[in-house]
Amino acid sequence: MKKILSTIVVLSTLFLTGCFEDINKTYNGPTVVEFNQAVIAAPAVGATYPLVSVNRGVGLQTTRINLVGPQRPNAETIKVSVDPATTATDGTHFKIVTSSVTIPANSSFGDFQIDILAAPAQAGKTVNVVLVLEGNGADIKPNENFKKLGFAIRL
Repeated sequence: MKKILSTIVVLSTLFLTGCFEDINKTYNGPTVVEFNQAVIAAPAVGATYPLVSVNRGVGLQTTRINLVGPQRPNAETIKVSVDPATTATDGTHFKIVTSSVTIPANSSFGDFQIDILAAPAQAGKTVNVVLVLEGNGADIKPNENFKKLGFAIRL
């Protein structure tokens, strides 16, 4: 009886594992770019993007840009702009180091930097700067769900 039960268990295990579908997925969509922080963090309340909280004068902040799709044999330059709804003032609260980020050849990542300046202190006040990925102007577009990232600057 034990032998028959053992055989049934082994055979049922073999049959059941053959029913699982292949879970190895490969991305076949268009090549896009996205803010890594926007992928891993929840959106801020009332916004479609996350807000990274920083203190005034904290200095350079580096954020990773992901290339989703096949790696390119040549470096790609991705334009980054500031959303018009930004409440922080360029040159007072922040400074964009460069208006683009370069994703090196044969890589899936690039780093973008923003300098958070030492603006005058104002107790209890916060201003936001929202960055927007624009793509490379050709075949690499921003991922609509993860193309924005905000910094909430505590004054």
